Amino acid sequence: MKDRFRDWNIYHKCVAAFVAAIAFGVVLRAVLVIDTAFEVSDRRVIAASAETIWSLMSTDEERDKWQAEMIDLVELTGPTTEAGATRLLFWQRGLRRWQSVERTRDMLSGRVLGMIQSSDIDTRWVTMTLDVLDTCRTELMIEEIIEPADYLDRFWFFSQRAIHENRLASSLDAMERWVSIEDTVCAPQTGR
Repeated sequence: MKDRFRDWNIYHKCVAAFVAAIAFGVVLRAVLVIDTAFEVSDRRVIAASAETIWSLMSTDEERDKWQAEMIDLVELTGPTTEAGATRLLFWQRGLRRWQSVERTRDMLSGRVLGMIQSSDIDTRWVTMTLDVLDTCRTELMIEEIIEPADYLDRFWFFSQRAIHENRLASSLDAMERWVSIEDTVCAPQTGR
């Protein structure tokens, strides 16, 4: 009996090995993303007091000013600073609109605020942390763990990562603009 594979030249063997490696990688990725969440985070040093930033972070009426894609917030069972309290959040990205229910997971007054946001699109575990560097310099860090609801969104999440990273960067940009208006103590003095 003749060995047919030995008759193939090296090019055909490489192509067969490459196709087998791709198929194995796709199957492995498909298995790994069955129950997977992804993390995105961003941090910024903001020229403002921690109290000013905290008031914008934790006041329900202020959050839609600086959080990108959030267009409205309705309090259901309590304010953001109350552990276990829930709110209804309304979001918009381009022409797509959706809503989620947010529950305050944990809170350390003036420093850490953790929430869980659940919608038909995804579930997000959001943690916002303030680190005081000095009186008028505070580092704000936002971390999100996102678990898309649909399997295909989890499989192709890497194609959406830039959207989520840009949303966090836009939120931090807006926070900087709002604290420059709100914080009169740390605002740069003009005319001197």
